[in-house]
Amino acid sequence: MKEDNFIKFKVLGGGDEIGANSFLISHKENNIIIDCGLHPRKKGKEIFPDYEKIKDETIQNLLITHSHNDHIGALPYFLNKFPYANIYTTKATASIAEITLVNTAGLMEREFQFEWDTSFLKYYKEEILNIIPLIIKQTDYSNKVNINESIKFEFLDAGHLLGSAGVLLNIENRSIYFTGDINFRQQKLIKPAILPKHKLDILITECTNGNTESLPTYESEETRLKNFINEITNKGGSVLIPVFALGKAQEMLKRLNELMTKNKIPHIPIYYSTLANALNRVYDDFNYTVRRVEKGFKLSEIPIRLLRRTDITRGDFYRHPSIILATSGMVIEDTYSYKIARQFLRRKDFGIAMTGYCDPETPGYRFKNSVRGEKIFLDKHKTELVEVNCRVENFSFSSHTRREDIINMVEKLDPEIVILVHGDKSAIDRVGLEILDRFPKKRVLAPEKLKIYEI
Repeated sequence: MKEDNFIKFKVLGGGDEIGANSFLISHKENNIIIDCGLHPRKKGKEIFPDYEKIKDETIQNLLITHSHNDHIGALPYFLNKFPYANIYTTKATASIAEITLVNTAGLMEREFQFEWDTSFLKYYKEEILNIIPLIIKQTDYSNKVNINESIKFEFLDAGHLLGSAGVLLNIENRSIYFTGDINFRQQKLIKPAILPKHKLDILITECTNGNTESLPTYESEETRLKNFINEITNKGGSVLIPVFALGKAQEMLKRLNELMTKNKIPHIPIYYSTLANALNRVYDDFNYTVRRVEKGFKLSEIPIRLLRRTDITRGDFYRHPSIILATSGMVIEDTYSYKIARQFLRRKDFGIAMTGYCDPETPGYRFKNSVRGEKIFLDKHKTELVEVNCRVENFSFSSHTRREDIINMVEKLDPEIVILVHGDKSAIDRVGLEILDRFPKKRVLAPEKLKIYEI
């Protein structure tokens, strides 16, 4: 192959970590970036992908796989660097982004105000956020888009959340599939991912759960959660379930509603985030036009009580058994879930149900790994030591694929090259070793940030 005909790959963020996901794929004079996310726990310029290193490149296209903040949150910053790039995503992702980017701007303003360089806020002004929905090119799943004569792509349903997509690229008859965040198990609302139907040249896959021995089934975890809720509420306590406002909140709300409808847990109030409720409406808008487990079902039909600021200290759920679905899912400081958890930890008859991944630097990670009676630091500065008096249980309702499904995907798609991203180093190493053990002739890459790989 001539040197100038190589496809090149570079990690700009999110290679061996989960956050600030952004990846550059280049061929000759064509530069395509996939995703432009923020990092959930870094500060200042470190929250963005490293676009400074490619600021002199002409970026023609940005493809966004889904609307979680670690994949789309840096879009205003990206546009400042590359204002003429075409931006593509699915219709549902574009609708969700209208809501989530405004919320991201508010969160950043509060954070920057106290700790960071406020000059970064200029990228998130209202007039810029208002333009973004107008310039995004929205496309349906499986619709082939011609970028130019030699490059085309299509989005395939990734089964992660509403609007999530993998990217199937064809570059001069070489096929590349970027999974994005992918899930092959059927959730309560979202159906499993759809894969390409033919052999690949290159597979780029996430590895979030790569180091997890074996994920339990959703059904077995639902039974455990049902028992946990019953045990806590029978003693007069309430259950806090920290969730991400997008995806996990909607799935857990549907799951809890089914348990109540079937009389498997008591009919008690469900308190719910206002942001998650706004996103419910987008889910309802697309209840017929995308693949759904139950077409036509509307989340708005489920009775909820919106969480108010005053509920943090004076909510009825401190006096009457209730379930609280509060953000953030990682229990990041100063969020509703963090503030309510501080109260719950002191109450022996209350419970906290952790349901997904938490970054090791977050309070949620400390909750997940605590035992009753232990004293833990809640804040990052380690000034607040709190005894864990309530019950804390870990449940796995991950919307990311299992390691065994990644191996099966490699077998089915039979790529010559496998690139592993979106996972911590141990997860990527575990997946890579297993692929090489099963398929020793494969070329497997665990790319370093900003290093160019000719693929």
